[in-house]
Amino acid sequence: MTQDQDIPNSVKRAVEEVLRDRLARPVSWLWTFARIATSAAILLVDVNCNLVDRPISSKITFGLPTEVRKALISLGESRFPQIRHHFNEQQKIAR
Repeated sequence: MTQDQDIPNSVKRAVEEVLRDRLARPVSWLWTFARIATSAAILLVDVNCNLVDRPISSKITFGLPTEVRKALISLGESRFPQIRHHFNEQQKIAR
């Protein structure tokens, strides 16, 4: 697996933009884009999400890989994004 220094900046920016649009606005939570690693077929995206007071909805993360994939395809990137969310153990999820 290759670390993010070998991934084009345009790919990093595209992923960050989709994450910012989907994760920052709906819940006003703080998240940090941990890293992107890559293999021949995937881009592994780690996202660290900070603890917020209110429960979060799974709807926010549902469909996120599809949106990232669309952004990557527009750049000619053929690898599939696999997104791993890392939530605080105390984070509550909305029902």
